[in-house]
Amino acid sequence: MNFGTIDHIILFGGAPLLAAFAGDIAKRGSRRIDVFSSARHLEETIFREGKRLGEILDENKIPYYDTPDINRDPRIRDLVTERTLGIGIGETWSFDRELVDLFDGRLIDFMGIRLPRYRGGAHYSWQILRKDRIGGCNLQVINEEMVQGVFDSGEIVKTREYLFPPSVRIPQDYFDAAIEQELAFLNEFLEEVSAGKDFPLTKVQENFSIYFPRLYTLRHAYIDWGWNSEDIKLFICAFDDPYPGASTFLGEKRIFLKDCSLEFGDGPFHPFQSGLVYRISNEAVFVATKQGTLVIRDVSDENGRSVFEDIGTGMRFYTPPKYLEDAMTYHAVYDAEGLRE
Repeated sequence: MNFGTIDHIILFGGAPLLAAFAGDIAKRGSRRIDVFSSARHLEETIFREGKRLGEILDENKIPYYDTPDINRDPRIRDLVTERTLGIGIGETWSFDRELVDLFDGRLIDFMGIRLPRYRGGAHYSWQILRKDRIGGCNLQVINEEMVQGVFDSGEIVKTREYLFPPSVRIPQDYFDAAIEQELAFLNEFLEEVSAGKDFPLTKVQENFSIYFPRLYTLRHAYIDWGWNSEDIKLFICAFDDPYPGASTFLGEKRIFLKDCSLEFGDGPFHPFQSGLVYRISNEAVFVATKQGTLVIRDVSDENGRSVFEDIGTGMRFYTPPKYLEDAMTYHAVYDAEGLRE
């Protein structure tokens, strides 16, 4: 595939990668850029300093459009020419045949996973649960069969794998490490397009496909204290920053746990002891689990307020079965507006 001369790029979607990539394109000034996004993405706080995507695009003077359905938005048809390249980055919509044809092969999707593994959503949470430290970057042709967040069958234009450093533990670590790799990958792709490179297309190897559904932390992230120690630790890590944290109860109060590690000097413990707080020191709570001690340094309530002062030794963290059952059966569905109840 050869994309020809490109002097206009339209980005679809949101998240920190889109903001950073759009900023790089704007700074170079050699191509016009537009962004089509949704209310869900534009209002999302995407950087630690609290900036929203819409604010960042405004700061960089990048035109952007809020649309609940890209296929019914007439503005896109006025923008696309034979020199326009469209790139999806976490977009919430699937593209219909008419829009795909409008781009005449110049509409592609960025996937920050090892295709066809980790299709679906919440990629880094699932990777943490599976102790998977292999990252991936892919650009894939968008066709009308693509169902965003579920299935994609277009040919792969460009691909790369990389290793996450041993220090990554929580989703924010994965996001921080990935964006550097992903931004370099996308900028390299634009340089190759400018150089007139012919990209060989490869088919997705469907026999290696793995799908994991999207997650909603407030419904899915309940801790089962019957699990082994390592599984509990991984579960808490999987819903750490930028998410609210894994949930359990202290008496009648729902609490959220983050920043945890395992120690084995005091354990193992009997399964009946799992969840018991047996020591509090150095701003950490020591909780018994089957094989060892879960050391937790961040315990908060539903408003994000620390509840360390409410915890005493001999108290128990416990999750009633009805919450665990709901977490196993609930299916999260998102659209352009956000979570669809």
